[in-house]
Amino acid sequence: MKKTLVAIAALAVVGAASAQSSVTLYGRIDASLASQRTTNTGFVAGVTTDVGAQIRSGAHTGSRWGLKGSEDLGGGLKAIFTLEQGFNIDNGTPSSTREFHRQAFVGLSGGFGSLTVGRQYDPIDNMYGAHDAFGYSGYGAMNYVFNSNCAVLGLPAGSQGPGDCIGRQDNSVFYTTPNMGGFSAGVMWAPGENKTAATSAGKMWGLQAGYANGPINIGGTWQTNKLNGGATAVKNWELGGSYDFSVAKAFLQFEGSKIGGALDAKDTGYQIGAVIPLGAPSVMVSYARENQKAGGTKYAEASGLSLMVQYPLSKRTYVYAAYLNGEIDPTAAGAATQKQRNYGLGLVHNF
Repeated sequence: MKKTLVAIAALAVVGAASAQSSVTLYGRIDASLASQRTTNTGFVAGVTTDVGAQIRSGAHTGSRWGLKGSEDLGGGLKAIFTLEQGFNIDNGTPSSTREFHRQAFVGLSGGFGSLTVGRQYDPIDNMYGAHDAFGYSGYGAMNYVFNSNCAVLGLPAGSQGPGDCIGRQDNSVFYTTPNMGGFSAGVMWAPGENKTAATSAGKMWGLQAGYANGPINIGGTWQTNKLNGGATAVKNWELGGSYDFSVAKAFLQFEGSKIGGALDAKDTGYQIGAVIPLGAPSVMVSYARENQKAGGTKYAEASGLSLMVQYPLSKRTYVYAAYLNGEIDPTAAGAATQKQRNYGLGLVHNF
C-alpha cells in the first residue's frame, strides 16, 4: 500500500512539473511555383534576366522550424526561450550556415514585461511588419522599396544601412513593457563585441512604442546602428498604423534613414495598403515609394505595387497567388532603370 501511495505521489509531482513547463515544436513551410524577371533599361543597351519557372521556398514567407518554451518559476515569473532556423523546402538545405539564424534568445517574463537576450528582431523590423498589409513579407511592395538601396549603395551583405538592411540583431538585449491598456514599449541594446586595438566596436540602440486596442494599431520606432569600425552611425525611424474598418483593414506608414561618412546617404518613403476579406478568401494590396539621396543629391526613386490573394484550406494551411511590380529609377543621365516583375502561386502550411 505504501509503495502504491509513493508511486501515486511521484506521478503527481511529475505531472505538476510537466504542467509548469512546456516546449513547443513549431514551423512554417512555404513552397511555390514562381518566376522573377528583371529588366535594366536606359540610354545604354537593355539587359533582361529571366530565370524562368522555379520551385521556390519562402518566396512569400520564410520557411522555418523552431522550438519555443517556458517554465513557471512562481510568482508570475517565467523563463522563456526561442530557437528558430530557416530552411529551403525545394532542396532540403538550411537557409544559413548558422544553426538558429532566424532567432535564438532566452529570457524572463512576468508582470514587469519581458527581458530577453540573444539574436532577435530589431525595433524597425517589428514595426515594419506591424504596419504593412503584407506583414513585411517577400512579395510586399514595402519590402522591395524600403530595402532597395541596400544593393544600390553597394552595402555589404548583412550590413546595416538605410532601410534597415539587417533586420535581426546579434548579441542583443531587448526589454518590452507589459501591455498597459493597449500601450506598450520596448528598448534594445546590442554591443558589437568586435573591438580591436585598431577598430572600434559596433553598437546598436533602438526604441519602439505603440498602442493597439480594438481596430486601432499605431506606433513608431527609432534606432541607430554603428558599423564595426565606422565613424558614423546609421539612423532609421518609422511611424505607422492600421485601422480595421471590418470591410477592409487599412495600413499606412512613413520611414526615413540616414548614414553618414563616405556614403552620406539618406532616404524617405511611405507605404499604403489594405487587407480586404471577401468571405473565405482575402485580398492584399500595397503601394510603396521612396526617394534616395547620396551626397545631398537625389540619385534614385524606388516604387512598388503588390497584389496577393489568399484562400484558407484550414486554420493552418492556405494557398496564395501573388504579384509584385517594382521599379528603381536613377536620376543620373545614362543610368539604367531596373524593373522587376515577380509572380508566385504557392502553398503555406503552419505546424
